Amino acid sequence: MANKKDPSRNNKEFMIRVRVTNEEHEKFIKRAKENGYRTVSEFIRSLIADEPEVPAAKNAIL
Repeated sequence: MANKKDPSRNNKEFMIRVRVTNEEHEKFIKRAKENGYRTVSEFIRSLIADEPEVPAAKNAIL
């Protein structure tokens, strides 16, 4: 479903929450900036961007 204010932007359906320490959070921010990302979210999304599609049978929830 497209965003009403910006139709070219897709709405996200899921939120993944991860508890990290302050030190870990700072490392995520540093690594994201070092790799040219504006946000940690963009950096994390990039980690799976090049993953090949997994067949449905192997795509089970762990």
